Amino acid sequence: MRRFFGNIVASLFLVAVAGCLRVHLPKAEIKSPGEKEVFSWGKAVEGSLRNHPDLLQARAQIESAARDRDSAAGDYLPSVDGGMDRSRSRGTGTAAMKDSLSFDITASQNLFDGLNTTGNFLAARKRLESSKLAYRDTSASVRLRLRTAFVQVLEYNKLLDVNRRIASRRHDNAEMIRLRYEAGRENLGSALRAGAIASQADFDVRQTERQIDSKSILLGREIGGDFYLPVQIEGDLETLVLGLNGIKPDFVGLAEQTPQVRKFIRIAEAFKAAVISAQSGVWPKVDGAYNYGYTGAKESQLRDNMLLGLTVTVPFFNGGKNIAAIRKARADYEAALQAARSVRDARVAELADGWALFRDAAESVEVQREFLKANRERADIVRAEYTSGLANFQDFDISEQEITDTEKNFVRSMALALIQKANWEYLKGETLEDAKDAN
Repeated sequence: MRRFFGNIVASLFLVAVAGCLRVHLPKAEIKSPGEKEVFSWGKAVEGSLRNHPDLLQARAQIESAARDRDSAAGDYLPSVDGGMDRSRSRGTGTAAMKDSLSFDITASQNLFDGLNTTGNFLAARKRLESSKLAYRDTSASVRLRLRTAFVQVLEYNKLLDVNRRIASRRHDNAEMIRLRYEAGRENLGSALRAGAIASQADFDVRQTERQIDSKSILLGREIGGDFYLPVQIEGDLETLVLGLNGIKPDFVGLAEQTPQVRKFIRIAEAFKAAVISAQSGVWPKVDGAYNYGYTGAKESQLRDNMLLGLTVTVPFFNGGKNIAAIRKARADYEAALQAARSVRDARVAELADGWALFRDAAESVEVQREFLKANRERADIVRAEYTSGLANFQDFDISEQEITDTEKNFVRSMALALIQKANWEYLKGETLEDAKDAN
């Protein structure tokens, strides 16, 4: 029966502990925007810095690495312990009871351990530096995703206006061609095609509205969980693309200053410090100890005693483990060094490619602007000619499709230029903090 109740108590304890360990995530909610919930780029950056889970995780990892460094630094300090012992014993037979009472304090200090403590501390400090750079790399990545989502919301809002104008124009065209068909001046196929194109334009409007909702949710995720449907943001694509120029940079110099490359360099330096720690295995170790305390049968009979000692340990042979540890540490360092080199070289190539894509996209905006101007003029001319009977339906249909495609391509070219600019800034290692300072 006692065992039965014991099992019940143990089960209840486990249930209680399991309840304490349960994790509750913050509530996620999709809200309708009010008059004040309008996100500028600066407000979006501030929200992401404050609430984005990737950044909060990276900051917690910095804190963890800082505590590891403090722990490693603690090995330089002495270790002090105190204790009290009270015991009573009796032998077999009629032997008298014996009491024993002792109080003592013991301090120990490592005096030399072959630089193992120094190596461990340097490695921990380099890991802390690496975690700080990892945070900057995360911040740059979040900035890229935030900027991309922000631009995409602007892009689809602009496309929605364009598609609505196109839909209105397509319906006007369908009505005009229907009347021409009824008057015997156009064939049935042309009238049916014009109606189908108008239906396609209506679908494009609905599709764009759904894309706005989708990109609004994506932007809310990158802001840090502020979900609004649809999100309201400030900005205009044509204003943002002004002044997208620059001078060809030094790709190698930029690459070596990016957080990702610097992070891998710090990781390599941590492995280099680990070589120092491994080499301590072949050096003698010197430790000092001090003990002071009182012993006796009872409080009135306590007598003090003191011990001061020095211990030297010389490793003569341990099966070659210390030598193997040194060789392993050197191999780990070499691997980390080459990993840093690989990341640096890859970033040089990425910067060169990113710069080319950015410049191509920026210059393409002006090309598309010229096409848009030309096709608008041409569409008005062909429309007037078709109305007066000087152009056939095929020419009119091609002209209308060209102006439709050009209107959309111009919007997409502006959005692409801004996204490629954001990608270029990411490759350079620009962070949310940099964006906040720039506002």
